[in-house]
Amino acid sequence: MSAGTAVVPVFSAEVYLVSVVLTQPGPPWWVLGPVAAVGQLLGKAVHYLAARGALRLPKLLKRDGGREGWRWPRRLGELCERHPVGGASTVLLSGLVGVPPFAAVVLAAGMLRVPWLVWLPSAATGRVARFCLLAALPGLLRLSTPLAGAPLC
Repeated sequence: MSAGTAVVPVFSAEVYLVSVVLTQPGPPWWVLGPVAAVGQLLGKAVHYLAARGALRLPKLLKRDGGREGWRWPRRLGELCERHPVGGASTVLLSGLVGVPPFAAVVLAAGMLRVPWLVWLPSAATGRVARFCLLAALPGLLRLSTPLAGAPLC
């Protein structure tokens, strides 16, 4: 589910993960979090490779580098060259908290040809932390226990 929603975002992987934790007995958060993160990274790798030009896209989806609106990747690339740590930090922060949106950061990283060995560790660290926190959240808030008959304290 996580990989599928990363490629075609019709549903939130985060909502699905929390729903599974709340409704199903199963693996602990420290298993579910990394599994969900790996699925997300596999799906987002498709976007990264497509933006980088390594995957062929249907003609309708191809970007037009000559249009006026596509100046921002060049400007962002220049900024990242001046501040190399900033690019990896942005990917990590986006993967963790979603600001700036992770999907946009993945596309920008591909368009700017950020090396795979820079993008992947930053994205993986952010995503694993995010999904582990989300999978642990119901237990931390005591939402995973049945409410009927359970003491309030």
